[in-house]
Amino acid sequence: MWKYRCKTQLITLALAFVCGALLVGIVLYADPSYATLEFLPPEVAAYAQGNKIAMCASGGLVVAGIANIILIGQLLMTQFQISPLFIYLFLFLMPSYLVLIGSALVIPMAVLSIVGIVQLKTGRDAAFRKARITGDAELVRIYELHHKLDPQYRPMAEECRHNASRAAWIYALGIVAVMCVLFFVNNILLMMLAIMAYMLIFNYIARYRASCMIPITKLLYEQCDPEACISAIVYYSTRNGKIRLTNQALMAQCLIYLNDPQLAQDVLITYPRKDAASVLTYWSLMSYVYYLLKDESGLERSYEEAQKVRLNFGHTGVMIRSEELNSIKNRLDLMNGDFSECKRYFLQSLKTAVFPFQKADADYYIGLISFVQQDYSLAAMYFNQVVQTGGKLYFVQNARDYLEKIEQLNVVQEQEELQASLPCPADDNAQVQ
Repeated sequence: MWKYRCKTQLITLALAFVCGALLVGIVLYADPSYATLEFLPPEVAAYAQGNKIAMCASGGLVVAGIANIILIGQLLMTQFQISPLFIYLFLFLMPSYLVLIGSALVIPMAVLSIVGIVQLKTGRDAAFRKARITGDAELVRIYELHHKLDPQYRPMAEECRHNASRAAWIYALGIVAVMCVLFFVNNILLMMLAIMAYMLIFNYIARYRASCMIPITKLLYEQCDPEACISAIVYYSTRNGKIRLTNQALMAQCLIYLNDPQLAQDVLITYPRKDAASVLTYWSLMSYVYYLLKDESGLERSYEEAQKVRLNFGHTGVMIRSEELNSIKNRLDLMNGDFSECKRYFLQSLKTAVFPFQKADADYYIGLISFVQQDYSLAAMYFNQVVQTGGKLYFVQNARDYLEKIEQLNVVQEQEELQASLPCPADDNAQVQ
């Protein structure tokens, strides 16, 4: 997971270093009397007056060290499921030691981030070569061989991208504000409160940025239109004529509901698995892909990898993980022909389904299992519900095909019953005699 954070970490460290160096430079060069250095020991103040460039570099290193401590804390919370309270406690009890440690680890962290970026790019390139794909633009080109992008969703996508960019700028300005507080405020308590407030605000901004995709998400979840959803995602991901796909999980989900699991698998090559939640999402989607590809070994691997994931969300995290594991286990049961257990699962899913696409999914598989069990009247009922609510999901055409088969079977059955009810010629001759 850490590799997917390397680029963000490197950019954050670089920006923090630049901000720190600029702040120190402003203080040294804008104050000829050096009155702002009175709080420093005399020998340090004298050194700063004669070595301004070195002091700017030192200031940048200190600010980068503070940012580094925050990054390391986030990494520890994600990698080892450490509670944020422990991070806050350490920041409060020994801030000076942590700043020294963070400053000392700036260069190793930068080197490690560069190594992670190179390894991630190498792995992606190898995966693309294996899939015979050159990149995101090639994925879109392959998609357009069978489907068309709908330009009516371009304005929606551009508005969503604008809102997400605004959230990113607010986040960057928040970092600058925290750095200013850390540099100009000498009160340790206020510094710690500023860091805690920043981390809380970061979570709020992250939620706001995620909510910017809701209009696009609704195209699949509520309108059951995966083609429209993919069109919006592609327009959202296109800037200056260059395509860099974002929200690969949603796009892969759309491709699954268009019955294109191979392309969905290729899209997930670039899916950033930054934390436990994204890793769980990845293996859940891959399990659906493997099910559609009839790859039982891949499906089993998805279940094993998902079992290793631990979500640090308390009771909510336990419930989410349990639901995803049950979903993957259900696909295994479905592939192995355990239809009774699968039917109970889909009936329960139908009760708890919130969005139309979830209901269409459950209705389709209940109808399919009922058809295999030769309960044609029940199968027809659920297939009709799929046709009514499924929109443009590939389930709808399949459901129509099964309804035609059921109608043909009913006609044959009615003919057989009619023939059975007619008296046979031998009986008529006997009665005449």
